[in-house]
Amino acid sequence: MKGNSMNKVLRTILLIVFAAGFLVSGAMVIKELHDRRVSASYLHSFQEAYAPTIPTGSPVAPSDSKADPQNEPDGSGGDPGDTVPVDTSNPEIIRLTEDYPDAVGWLTVEGAGVSHPFALGETNRTYIRSALDGSYVRSGTLFIDYRNSRDMRDSLTVLYGHNMNNGTMFSNLSRYLNNEHILFYPDVYVSLPDRTEHYTVWAAMVADAVYDKLFNNAGVTGDIQYIVDYVSGNAEYINPTLTVTGEDRLLVLSTCNPSYFFARTVVICVADGEVIP
Repeated sequence: MKGNSMNKVLRTILLIVFAAGFLVSGAMVIKELHDRRVSASYLHSFQEAYAPTIPTGSPVAPSDSKADPQNEPDGSGGDPGDTVPVDTSNPEIIRLTEDYPDAVGWLTVEGAGVSHPFALGETNRTYIRSALDGSYVRSGTLFIDYRNSRDMRDSLTVLYGHNMNNGTMFSNLSRYLNNEHILFYPDVYVSLPDRTEHYTVWAAMVADAVYDKLFNNAGVTGDIQYIVDYVSGNAEYINPTLTVTGEDRLLVLSTCNPSYFFARTVVICVADGEVIP
């Protein structure tokens, strides 16, 4: 009898433990689904309110002058005083930065399904789990490295985003770990208050967030040939149609990679110039 009583107690304890585990698991699933809905709603609301229109013109190298009469479409030149400056500003991004002072601009990567705002925080943890208004959101906000400048003119800019399970943020960057995808979807656009810049995907690789030169040199200016050489020698996937030098500006898109804790999927893009409407 004593043994039967003990068995009943053990069965009761096991049932309680299983029930508690079931409730905890259920609560975690519910929270996961809720967080996904909140994250998706947050991004959708920003896309409706601030998503810019991408200009359809061709990129113009930074050295080219929009005010130079020789750059007129008809090639006729003329009186420089007759030249009308082209408005390259983005009204949506101007409103975005006015409404949210930490916002920098908007990133569009069609090949990864990215159309999101990005920010510059006080540290690289400011927007890990924060919306632009400071509220909690699991997806966080895309952000550039705190050492980078808001004008996006550094020689090396690093832009971070979560690898979310719901297909948002940078979850699809891993598609670029494929040479065909790099060639088919090379276009990246950065929309800023005063201009839209076009970048071309140059390379993709798995890098180390602690030791890799791409992260340790965020915000550098001047010749970056040593970084170009590093990418050329280590990237698994490279766009063979591009010739990149140390005088180019690079944009590194980074997200978590499941290989190991500090592994990151990185897509390296080279600036082509400003897109003129």
